[in-house]
Amino acid sequence: MKVREIMNKNVISLRPDMSVREAAEILEKNNISGAPVVDENNRLLGIVTIKNIISLLKSRMENIGFYIASTPFDFMDFYQFNIPMERKKDIIEEISQIKVSEIMRRRVYKVGEDEDIYNAIDILVKKEISRVPVVDKDGTVVGIIARSDILKIMSKSNKIANEI
Repeated sequence: MKVREIMNKNVISLRPDMSVREAAEILEKNNISGAPVVDENNRLLGIVTIKNIISLLKSRMENIGFYIASTPFDFMDFYQFNIPMERKKDIIEEISQIKVSEIMRRRVYKVGEDEDIYNAIDILVKKEISRVPVVDKDGTVVGIIARSDILKIMSKSNKIANEI
């Protein structure tokens, strides 16, 4: 079975000049945990995930003295050192205005639309990622395959098992 047969063709993508706030709103509105970043010709530039956004937030908060740390009891403790509320709001606003191009992961695992579906499954499992963009021979994003897409196919039919 080929990637093109199960890929989701309705790809929600981000632009490099979007703000982190805009990206977060798109991810939240569409209930997705990440999206490819594309140029004006829909060519793949990178990928942004919720993890990228949360990591940015964590590092910026630590820069102003707000720390998140694990405890031996498997829960998180927050350590705050007299940071005025207005400063916290300013930091959140500053983070919100950062451009997607600054936080996107540029090394993106991808598959071609004519590749065997096994290649996409292999990348999802070995690289421990949730989605893999599908590109044509020019590097244009034409689809995306998420772990959930593999599950949908498996739950609907035994056909994939016979074709892998």
